[in-house]
Amino acid sequence: MKLACELTKLIHHFFPDLLLLLKKLPDHRNQSYITYPAVVLLMTRILSSIFYISSMRKTSEEFNSDTAIENLWTLCGEKTPAVEELPYWETVNRYLKGLDSGQLQKIVCQLCRRLLRSRSFEGNRIRGKYWQVLIDGTQIHSSRGELDGKCLYRVRKRGTKEEYRENYYYVLEAKLVLHPKVVVSIMTEFVENPEGKESEKQDCEWKACWRLMERLKEEFPRLGICLCGDSLYACERFFEECEGKKWKYIVRFKERSIPYVADEYQSLKKQGKNLRKKRVGNREIRHDYIEGIAYKGYEVNVVEYAEELETEYRKGKKKGKKRGTKKEFLFLTNLTVSQRNVEAVAEQGRMRWKIENEGFNTQKRQGYNLEHPYSKDYQAQKCHYYLIQIGHMIAQLMEAWGKIWEKIGQSREQKHRRVLESFKTVRIKQESRETEQKFQIRLS
Repeated sequence: MKLACELTKLIHHFFPDLLLLLKKLPDHRNQSYITYPAVVLLMTRILSSIFYISSMRKTSEEFNSDTAIENLWTLCGEKTPAVEELPYWETVNRYLKGLDSGQLQKIVCQLCRRLLRSRSFEGNRIRGKYWQVLIDGTQIHSSRGELDGKCLYRVRKRGTKEEYRENYYYVLEAKLVLHPKVVVSIMTEFVENPEGKESEKQDCEWKACWRLMERLKEEFPRLGICLCGDSLYACERFFEECEGKKWKYIVRFKERSIPYVADEYQSLKKQGKNLRKKRVGNREIRHDYIEGIAYKGYEVNVVEYAEELETEYRKGKKKGKKRGTKKEFLFLTNLTVSQRNVEAVAEQGRMRWKIENEGFNTQKRQGYNLEHPYSKDYQAQKCHYYLIQIGHMIAQLMEAWGKIWEKIGQSREQKHRRVLESFKTVRIKQESRETEQKFQIRLS
């Protein structure tokens, strides 16, 4: 199968407006001296993410073939020029320095709208109505050296001779769950201090969360949303924001977060009315819940998931003896809970780990190199971040496309490498593009 052609079809099928949106972005460069259109620079960066190329310098090396150059210009809908190489990484960075990263955020939102309207993922909504959005923050770069004036900082080994200041960038991300294998960025909020100001009260994930929620509501005012987050968001302000926006939520709950709710739950659950148990193999799974616990004018429902795993020691003096390990999780939600749906609510609450395991961890450890700064300029770094999110969005659809990976038992990295090799050797022809009606994708 010609994977480069299939990737092109996938992009045109799910994101038919992508290239047009990229071409509409402003270009600050002197048009008299331009060799590469802006869309070619941007698609070079996006493809670099899709192909798991670890740096911009390596992108220039990997794409250094006549076929790859021709394919890139064909993919962008541009007439192939008489150039012998793709844009060098410094050329891409110079363009990104002058590009407003907010324009790329708008493109990310447009791509999400397209995916939502495609109706390919309708069956994955919570109760057929709410789209699950996972929120979490992560550090994307740190250094003991000087960074941009908007960076955050912390003092390590305070009070000792080894005390030093660590500067770092931090981002809060909202991911839209479209499919168990497709979790895409829908909104990003950078956590940053006012430029050039040293402040004891720095920007933080909490403050960024309220900004992100406002922007998300503004971009998608009628979208049914169920927000999922960690125990940081189990607070009155979060409940107020969700109620005002008519959103649902499922957040991880630790008993010390709201002691009153925890005590009330532990007291009421002793009645055992809602407890459900089942055994799956060597695991015993318990689900429990209590509805309508009053807290500062809001009614919250508590859902509990507990799992006990029984295994045997395989080595040492205890060999053959049994041991048990336990996992217990509590969640707060404003979704109605019953015996019929308590398992589903608990499973949806546990989906929050998707943003860590298949979001940030994948982007940091498996080819996207999210923690790499890519540029010394903060504005360009933000643009790189958004382009990585677009590349990851396309890559997830490619990975989940069952048809092209049937009977191929390769790792994720090997699959991406196969697509890259195809892009470097197989010529893409504009006339081979299939219409959306003829082209169907079955996600595995």
